Amino acid sequence: MMRPAAVLASFGATLLVACATPAHPATPQAAVTKPAPPSPAKDRPMVSSLVAHALPGARAATDHLLAFLSTVSSSEMLVSAQVGKAFGVTLGPDAENGAGWSVYHSPDIGHGWTYWVQQSDAKPSMKNGFSFWFDHPDRSANATPVCALPLDRLRATLTAHGWVERPVPSEIGSILAIEFAKNDMVLTLTPRDGTDINGIACVLSLQTADGR
Repeated sequence: MMRPAAVLASFGATLLVACATPAHPATPQAAVTKPAPPSPAKDRPMVSSLVAHALPGARAATDHLLAFLSTVSSSEMLVSAQVGKAFGVTLGPDAENGAGWSVYHSPDIGHGWTYWVQQSDAKPSMKNGFSFWFDHPDRSANATPVCALPLDRLRATLTAHGWVERPVPSEIGSILAIEFAKNDMVLTLTPRDGTDINGIACVLSLQTADGR
């Protein structure tokens, strides 16, 4: 889901700060001067409050997402049946993308928000793929109701289950994206995949990088 430019810039800045102390440090050539990270002790109540006040449907969807990512071990598990089972739904044909793609679009979970779960089959040049995102017809809609996945929660869960975090630096030293890698899978998170809620980086979408 595309977000307004100001929101993307705000999330991008928060993403930069969040990358200041990654769980797995970047290589020396990627090191850059960044703002001091927020205090975990100071921000933890705010993160917990955001999650607690998110829509029940948003919390349930992100709980399914994190449980799935905690147990998946390779791209061979990123198939329609297993993805659907993990979310308690059935993925159907993805008419927009055609053969080899399947998708689930939830009913309205509140305030006009829905979520999507998408899967793509492997091809000679691509591995099985997976995407998850929250969606709203109004690009400027307040995302607080679906802020059930702060970046710190995602990071803590993934790194505790074998995913290795690495920032993707640009040529000038800024952070283009965060990647989480596990075996042959890579999850990518860019400034377009979230929003900033009171200084907390809130993840709204996540997808695999599927090239072999």
